Amino acid sequence: MKRLWHWPIDPLARTVRLALGEKRCAIDLVSVLPWAQPEELASMAPGARAPVMVDTGAEEKVSAVGTHAICEYLEEAIPTPRLLPFVAQERAEARRLWRYSEDSFADVNATLLTERVNQWVRRAREPDSGALRTGVHALKSRMTFLNGLAESRTYMAGRMLTLADLSIAAHLSAYDYFGDVPWDMTPDLKAWYSRIKSRPSFRPLLADKVDGTRPARHYADLDF
Repeated sequence: MKRLWHWPIDPLARTVRLALGEKRCAIDLVSVLPWAQPEELASMAPGARAPVMVDTGAEEKVSAVGTHAICEYLEEAIPTPRLLPFVAQERAEARRLWRYSEDSFADVNATLLTERVNQWVRRAREPDSGALRTGVHALKSRMTFLNGLAESRTYMAGRMLTLADLSIAAHLSAYDYFGDVPWDMTPDLKAWYSRIKSRPSFRPLLADKVDGTRPARHYADLDF
C-alpha cells in the first residue's frame, strides 16, 4: 500500500503522480495544503513537507520525502517501465534536465504560481502585479530554452520519456491550470506538451479541481 501526501497544483507533487501513473502504481492520495502542513509529516522526518510517500507494502516500511527521493525509490522498487535511461550518458542528461526543471522553475513557482494561488485559491489578498510580471518573464525565458530542446529531440533528454519530461510537464501543467502559459510563442514545446498531456498518466492531473477556482477552459483539452 502506497500513500502520497500532496497538493494537487504543486508541480513537485505532480511530478511524483506522473511517475506513479507511468508505472501504473496504485496510490492513496492525501491532500495537504502547502500553507498548513500537518504534524504527521514532521513525525516522519525532521522538516518533512509534502510531497511525502509511505510504502507499507515493501519488506520494510519506506518513507520517502521530496520528489527526488520518491522518484528514485520508485525507479528501484518498480523498474519497469524505466523513467531513467539504462545508458549512463543518457541517464546523466535526464537527471541534469530534471534538476534544471526544478531549479529554473523555482522562481516562477515563487512569483507567478504563488500569486495565482493567493488570488484564486486562498483569496488572501490582491495579487502583486510586480511578482506576476516577474513570473511571466521568467516563464517565457524557460520556455524559449525548452522549445529549443523540443525542436531537436523526441523527448527532453533524448530518445525516451524520462523524469525530465515528467518534471517539466508537471510544472507547465500547474501554470496552465490558471491559463498562464503562452503556448503560441513556442510551437515545438506546445507539440511536445500535447503528446505528454495525451498519455494515460496525465488524466488524473487533467481532472484536478481545486476549491475556489476552475481550470482554464483549454486545460483538459488534448488538442488545446
